[in-house]
Amino acid sequence: SLSTRHLPSSSSSSSWFDVLAQILSSALLFLLIFGMSATVEVSHLREQVHNKFAILAGVSTQFIVMPLLGYLSVLLLKHRGLTEPMALSLLIVTASPGGSYSNW
Repeated sequence: SLSTRHLPSSSSSSSWFDVLAQILSSALLFLLIFGMSATVEVSHLREQVHNKFAILAGVSTQFIVMPLLGYLSVLLLKHRGLTEPMALSLLIVTASPGGSYSNW
């Protein structure tokens, strides 16, 4: 027999709030990204698609430079109080496209 987990009855009032917060935060994030992309002019986008240097610079920075900087940061900071979970988080953020640093 499989056992299922049930939330305690005291948290049932907070579960609707968690769902509502998740829906609202997702909707606001969508509106933010959509609003930013709506300001891009199609002619400028076409120019950038044909700009080989810009594409090469972006791809190499995202997939080579950022992960390398993250790895070097972990190596430099591991003896200065950087815990394993913090190091793993830093590696994930710097190595994943679409991470928080990719938009800066």
